[in-house]
Amino acid sequence: MDELYGRVIVIRRRIPSQNAALYRHWRAYTRERDAWFVLLRAALPPRRQPPAHPVRLAIRSLRARLIDYANLVGGAKPIPDCLIRLGYLRDDGPQWFQADYQQLQVPRAEERTELEFLPWDAPS
Repeated sequence: MDELYGRVIVIRRRIPSQNAALYRHWRAYTRERDAWFVLLRAALPPRRQPPAHPVRLAIRSLRARLIDYANLVGGAKPIPDCLIRLGYLRDDGPQWFQADYQQLQVPRAEERTELEFLPWDAPS
């Protein structure tokens, strides 16, 4: 896991707003989660064992139109779910996982999501 610290994983997909997912059928969330799983699996090979220590992650959404913070956090929910399935997180509970969410405005052609694994005790 230490080899991932400081490495930025770029996913060419924008985090959807929670509002977009909240009022849709449950199958829409499943499709969104599965799309994230395929993209994350391509960038991060599955691990046999999840880490025995807590994981801190910086999640950056680079998007053309900024959204409110709560919608960003809610829309990013598939990311830790997929990281659990891939063996990079033991659990997404507060004792095992912490995320720092950021968003930056960029032209539409440059929209993406960046993930960076950080040491648990690093300052915010």
